[in-house]
Amino acid sequence: MQTYTRQQLHDLVWSGPMRDISKKFGMSDNGLRKHCVKAFVPLPPQGYWNKVHAGQKVKTIPLPPRPPGISGEFRFGQWDYREYERQLKENEPVAPAFDEPIETVRERVTRNLGVVLAAKSLSPPHAAFRRQVEDDARQAAQSSWHTAIFDTPLEKRRLRILQGLFYGLSRLDSWATVQGRETRTIYVGVGHQSVSIGLERAANRRRTADGKDTERLKFSIFKGSGTELERISWMDTDEQSLEAQLSTIAAEIIVSGELQYREHQVWAYEQAVRRREEIRQEEIRKKLAAEKAERERLIKLEADRLKRLTDSAESYHRAQTIRAFVASVVSMPAASTDPASVARWKDWALLQADNIDPIATGRIWDDVNDTGPSTT
Repeated sequence: MQTYTRQQLHDLVWSGPMRDISKKFGMSDNGLRKHCVKAFVPLPPQGYWNKVHAGQKVKTIPLPPRPPGISGEFRFGQWDYREYERQLKENEPVAPAFDEPIETVRERVTRNLGVVLAAKSLSPPHAAFRRQVEDDARQAAQSSWHTAIFDTPLEKRRLRILQGLFYGLSRLDSWATVQGRETRTIYVGVGHQSVSIGLERAANRRRTADGKDTERLKFSIFKGSGTELERISWMDTDEQSLEAQLSTIAAEIIVSGELQYREHQVWAYEQAVRRREEIRQEEIRKKLAAEKAERERLIKLEADRLKRLTDSAESYHRAQTIRAFVASVVSMPAASTDPASVARWKDWALLQADNIDPIATGRIWDDVNDTGPSTT
């Protein structure tokens, strides 16, 4: 697996024709082109290399700033956990660094988005929730038992806000996904991030200019998928409706995508640091265990040597006892004993002593060996 930053990828694709560069990654030039598009890396225009070969003057398109939520690194090839562990063991993780302060990103996003307004009508509904709206209307028309979800003034207003917001966000290539029959699960794609948002009825009401109470709406940006932990929220107030705050909300959604990316980078770095420390501790534990096992092995080897030594001493004393016994028997006068029998017995007895004697057999010299006595 190879990892490239956007700048490295930019330098690479501007160093030679795509068909040649793509071979380094083991993919087609079209596959590499898709990676560059995903990374917002500009590519040489058609005919660029023909002009270069013809000696014409050409210009390199500089790498633009990383768009919010877009990854700063791209990996090619299959991810190998063992290779990751090896590199983590050899190289200390590098803390993530970001080229721009988040305030600079917020200013640029606000400038590029412009004014975002709620939709004046839902004809037609935005593609993100069109199916839910049409299904709800069809069910209400077909059955008097079905209460239309999106017929109330609050729900219509809610969808108009979402519709205007989604169209405004599309100016920065953001997309929206709305799930559920009641359109309560909403995600906005910001670069490579998916930002969870919510637009719901607030607990309290607000008073309109003519003195009437009306239901309020609350807009929330959550810190991640599947959580109700808010990153930031807005609410209808007596002074300002959500519609008047929609430009700010849209910009913060984009900024939240960038924050989400940065938080993930920091989390990944912290995980790498933690895992590297775990690997280090595992190696220490293995080293200590190996040292302990070696100490125990040496102690056992020495104990085995000592046992072989004491066994040899005992065998030697037994052999010497036999020899002394043979000498005593032979030296005793026995007129009735056949001398040939005495000689045969003596030879046999001394042979037994020699077989027992570790010095005579040479086994004593193996007592110090770790593998025990020699079989030869």
